[in-house]
Amino acid sequence: MLCGELGADDFKVEDVIHPVVLKLGKPKVIAALGEGHMAISSSSEIAASHVAQGLGRMNASWDFEAYRHFCEAVKADPDCLMAYWGIAMSLAGSQHEFFSERKVAVDRMLDLLESEIAAKKIRWSDLEKRYAQAAGYLLTSGVRSAGLAFNSLSEKYPGDIQARLFSLFLQRDGFDSGGKPLIGQKKANEGIKKMLEQYPEHLSVMAFWVSSQAETPWNVLMLREEVLPVARKLVKLLPEYPPYHLMLAHVEARCGNAALAIQAANAAANFYQAYMDEEKVDLYDCDGWVRAKVYLAALYEMKGEKIEAEQVGKELAQIKVNEERLFSRGAGLLLWEGRNVGARIMMGRSDIASFKKGQKLLETLPEEQWFKDKSFALPYRNCIAIYLSVRMAIADKDMKSSKALFDQFLLRVDALGKTQKLASKTSSYSDWVRAMNTLLMMVPELRGLIAQNEVGAIRLAAATWFRSASDRQGSPSNLLPPSVDYPMMWRLGLFYLQEGKLEKAEDAFREGLALRPNHLATLEGFQRVLKKMEKTQAAKLLEGRIEAVKR
Repeated sequence: MLCGELGADDFKVEDVIHPVVLKLGKPKVIAALGEGHMAISSSSEIAASHVAQGLGRMNASWDFEAYRHFCEAVKADPDCLMAYWGIAMSLAGSQHEFFSERKVAVDRMLDLLESEIAAKKIRWSDLEKRYAQAAGYLLTSGVRSAGLAFNSLSEKYPGDIQARLFSLFLQRDGFDSGGKPLIGQKKANEGIKKMLEQYPEHLSVMAFWVSSQAETPWNVLMLREEVLPVARKLVKLLPEYPPYHLMLAHVEARCGNAALAIQAANAAANFYQAYMDEEKVDLYDCDGWVRAKVYLAALYEMKGEKIEAEQVGKELAQIKVNEERLFSRGAGLLLWEGRNVGARIMMGRSDIASFKKGQKLLETLPEEQWFKDKSFALPYRNCIAIYLSVRMAIADKDMKSSKALFDQFLLRVDALGKTQKLASKTSSYSDWVRAMNTLLMMVPELRGLIAQNEVGAIRLAAATWFRSASDRQGSPSNLLPPSVDYPMMWRLGLFYLQEGKLEKAEDAFREGLALRPNHLATLEGFQRVLKKMEKTQAAKLLEGRIEAVKR
């Protein structure tokens, strides 16, 4: 091991450790997560061990725990370059509450590199120094530049698994409107799959494969054959590690396995809760628990277990947030997702009583608990409330009121959209984007529902609006369920069914099930169409599938 000590300066180790973490004990060590990583240059074996543990946590989507391990590393060795690299990477993001600690860690990392030059003595490996440079690119020039830096690194050190994973993961560029991977995405998919074939037992490789593929749109067959077995294997290898259970819940849900997804999400929530209790960690630093609970609400609703869905929604709607921790990941997710999931699951229902329940859930806490001067979550909440008001008016056949309320809804959505510049500078910008995408999907959906209650050409326009809403409905991401739990093609299928256009209804329901394979209402609508078309055998097969979802 290489070692060296810096001269006295203004830096203190405590400057990179947030008080929230400083008050906690030592993080738990899981031997398997520390295996198979690069060699760490440090004067302390303890520091090197914690860096390896941090890498394992970061690769397995648990950034807070990764940060804790990197902090332990700098306590043991204040000159450990890769520990500061790890802090910078695990705290990547914009303007969150740990932002100042990340900035100090980056400055310290750069100072250490400069100290080596000044001393004219090699203190860290070339590999580690290239890692530090790549982190600098990520934080100053963005994801693409960092991806290219890691790509260059991996070409020079082809045996370094971590660099290859980062190189591929950071060069992803998403999918086109038809769901096909773009060039960078295709390269990443093929590269990580090749690594999985090469290292089939490596936890980090498996976790990267699952997380990189879990957001693939449409291709349920590929998920079932190539991703689901790996997600299940991760849980089998580390059965008490909550992030793997959350990953599994996400993939099971994408594959249409509602009961198994509920089982995995419950396990994730329970293990996260046990972790919080044992480690004395607050909800603010355990956003995985919120994700698991949000998933449970959506899954119960998808499966037709409405009481259970409402119970989870009510539980999340009641949780208060300490303003001092408002910019934590857990608080942000709670405000933007947790508190309103109970209302959002009501969108797939059709009765006035459910819409009223949804509005009541949104009103559980006073406005002060939505921190309107510091967060845009309140305007989003209000948009959902007005959406439910429009739905109530439509259900009551009060079309005049529904149109007036819809105009209010449009004004609110437009007002929230104009906050993008400000929102982009906050730690919750990704939440803002997801919220806006949801609202922009609601707009054509409401237009379609209103048109559906008209006559003539205006009524027929409903099909176009529902198709437009469907076009805006993306795939689940960030280990969260869809913001709207039902496929918009379900609405189109129901409309065509009412119109007696059975073939078009059949196509719409099939397309809806491609997006949500076991959405109960879509399955039931599809079965009604098949019966009307006298496709008795197909309807009977579908009945078995419906019963399986209900179990």
